[in-house]
Amino acid sequence: MLLLNEDAKNAEAAASVLDPKEWRASKSEPFRELLFPGCEKAVSNEEALEEASNYSQEEIAKMPRLKDGHFRITPDGLYQVRYRRDGFNIQFTSKDPKIIRKKFLDWCRSVNEATRANNKRMGTFRQIAEEFFTTVKKANVSASVYHDLWRSMELHVLPQIGAMQLRKIAPSDCQGVLNALLEKGKGRTSETVEDLLNQTFNYAIGEKLLAQSPMRYVKIPAHEREQGTSLSPEETREFLDKIEGSAYRKFFLIFLYTGIRRNELHDAKIEDGFLSVLCGKQRTGRREKRRSIPISPAIADLFPLTEEEDRVKNDVLSKNFKKIYPNHSLKDLRHTFTTACLQSGIPKELVDVWTAHVNKKDMTTSVYTHFSKEFQREQILKLHF
Repeated sequence: MLLLNEDAKNAEAAASVLDPKEWRASKSEPFRELLFPGCEKAVSNEEALEEASNYSQEEIAKMPRLKDGHFRITPDGLYQVRYRRDGFNIQFTSKDPKIIRKKFLDWCRSVNEATRANNKRMGTFRQIAEEFFTTVKKANVSASVYHDLWRSMELHVLPQIGAMQLRKIAPSDCQGVLNALLEKGKGRTSETVEDLLNQTFNYAIGEKLLAQSPMRYVKIPAHEREQGTSLSPEETREFLDKIEGSAYRKFFLIFLYTGIRRNELHDAKIEDGFLSVLCGKQRTGRREKRRSIPISPAIADLFPLTEEEDRVKNDVLSKNFKKIYPNHSLKDLRHTFTTACLQSGIPKELVDVWTAHVNKKDMTTSVYTHFSKEFQREQILKLHF
């Protein structure tokens, strides 16, 4: 077949462009361009990617995250953008670079809008702590536990970081809150406060108010909790003498003669000569449990509490007890009650019912033994100190 001169030149040019070696090289280099005679210059994959990732200064000013998107072409030729910062881990993939450009732009815009909404909602640590307590904590713990936990927040956290903007709280601020407690020898309280801080900041993360918690970098030593000890008979008699005339005498006597926990007092009710209390160690999500302790004649005239007495804080009672016995704590009155009951000849199974102590080894006895009210009234008469 004869070729015209013009055709021959074009064929020769095509052969030089589509040389087999060159073609194989182009397959191993996916961004290399192949130009055919008479064709305009093609847009390479790299140029398409560059165009997709090129946002205007105005767009970047409104949405700074745009400049931190990582654009690439995957080994199988797809276009992809990733963003892995500020607690986010997102990616968009498509055959069309314009699609990933639009998806990333839309995502940045939605994050910006959410951030603006959160900034309006964002306030001080106190505001977020109050929101967490009222929306989460209140629904999951008993009223007495809720009261004690919020009191810990009021006493030990809010005075130091309560007025600070949430996002400006650094790990050193949280560490300072806990160190202040440790320096005072309040290891157990520091554990409680650490837990409250963790829960509050995790709530803020869940609400998209924070990307990460400053508590991630906070450490405190494990606190070895000491077992309580009851007052000796001599200490008990001395204690009864010392509290005469005290503004808190009534409270101390109730703890001593009933063995209830301090956070069980304000939920107490008088029912047929018994003190009915809501269990202070109520587990989250469990049905509320009450127990009843017969009222000893020694404290029968102390009930009911007045409105003013009912407002007395538990930590106030603990502090005033410490003034009398620095080497004991208020909970030791509970241990004293248990010891005195056993020494007075009251059956251990009944004392366990009164104090809500359930030993797994004695589970059968605890479940199948029922003590009549009359029997319990008779037994409480044996109690003496």
